[in-house]
Amino acid sequence: MNIRGLQISIDLLLSLHQELLLAFSKLYSLETKTLTVFQLYGFGQYSEDKPSLKSFIAEITGQQINGKYLYNKVKEVERGNSQTVKLRRDYLSLLILTAGYESYTHYLEESPFVNREIREKERSDVNQKHDESNTVYYVGYYVEDRRYYVKSKFTIHNLKTATWEILYWENDYQPSYYTYFGKCVPIGESALSFYFNKENSSLNKECFVNIFYGNNMQIKPILLGAYCGFSRSNSPVIGKLIFEYAKDAEEQEKKALSKEINPIFHHYLYSQRMEVASVLPHKDTDLSNSLNRISIVHFLIGKYLGFYLDRNNYLIPVSFEVLNDLAEIKLKINNTSLSGVGRINSMENSLISEFSGENHSYSQFSLQVQPLERDLFLGHSLVYGASVLNGRVLLWKNNQKLQEFMQESQEFYLNKADLDNHLAQKITEYLAPDNFRTSVNKNLS
Repeated sequence: MNIRGLQISIDLLLSLHQELLLAFSKLYSLETKTLTVFQLYGFGQYSEDKPSLKSFIAEITGQQINGKYLYNKVKEVERGNSQTVKLRRDYLSLLILTAGYESYTHYLEESPFVNREIREKERSDVNQKHDESNTVYYVGYYVEDRRYYVKSKFTIHNLKTATWEILYWENDYQPSYYTYFGKCVPIGESALSFYFNKENSSLNKECFVNIFYGNNMQIKPILLGAYCGFSRSNSPVIGKLIFEYAKDAEEQEKKALSKEINPIFHHYLYSQRMEVASVLPHKDTDLSNSLNRISIVHFLIGKYLGFYLDRNNYLIPVSFEVLNDLAEIKLKINNTSLSGVGRINSMENSLISEFSGENHSYSQFSLQVQPLERDLFLGHSLVYGASVLNGRVLLWKNNQKLQEFMQESQEFYLNKADLDNHLAQKITEYLAPDNFRTSVNKNLS
């Protein structure tokens, strides 16, 4: 269905509005004059638990609407500045369905509220076909709350306007649609940006979508983008989007309604969303999950040198450094150098550092907060380089002798015999598989 704006007579809208109010009053057995404007239309300060036109339309059609949009259109008509009013086609269709009619033609011909003059005036042009040659259809994907895979229909008309219909399977058998209707905002080459104002949103929220398409968007099967808006709980959110091309509205609908999840899309989008807390801090320390974590990072600042013991009992040199109170990290394992930022985990027993390398490779290094002994720490690496290094690492903090040894020895692999007896003994005690569990339990007891 074409969802662009449509000019209808003010008499038609007033007639439809009157019929909706009567149907609403009959269903809920109440007088509309007993309700506030906010409660009647369902916007601003109203109760979602009490009847409103917004909930009435959603109950019958299964689609969420913006109650203020209808209120604004009625007020526009009442001001009497024009004989017509511009109404979105999708919105008009929902109002007609709610009033009990299958289509616009059915409403026009059968409604007792539409007189002959209105019928003849409106009959000729509303259902005329529109040129859809410049309409482009996409299925949009994003991940909400790191787990909920959301599909949507994103339709662009003449590179000027767009409709974004987001599907939520709040009921297993039928999705709920939340719709945005907006305009293209010129920003330059290779990208399109769309602004969706809250009056044209069924959620009464604003949103901004930016799509990167390169040199020609209509021949690209997949486009990438980002959104900035508000969550359903009114918290500011940003995140990544994927847009998959559909040849027509029918294919777009089929893909959007399918409950199949593309694992490649899901992996790309996972965690690519950030939500701002809806409670503001009174002071800077309120932003910290735990003040203790700040002191832990401060305690860990320093340079750590040590070894990873591979399956062949060769030692691979490791350099790990916590640079400052921001927990900025430098890591070097063999000839692989990485930089990142660490975070104290929720149990406050490890500093977790994550690194993104070339070709989207992902590495992680953790350092236990509690020392095994004085200035002796245990870490764990999952580092992708020429080979995968996955296992325990033994590290000495600010050890001058070990630093001098590392500077003199540029070998990628060492034997325990290359080290002094004290270091070799600790490696055997804490890294050898048979000895590790006994040693750690002894230190924790």
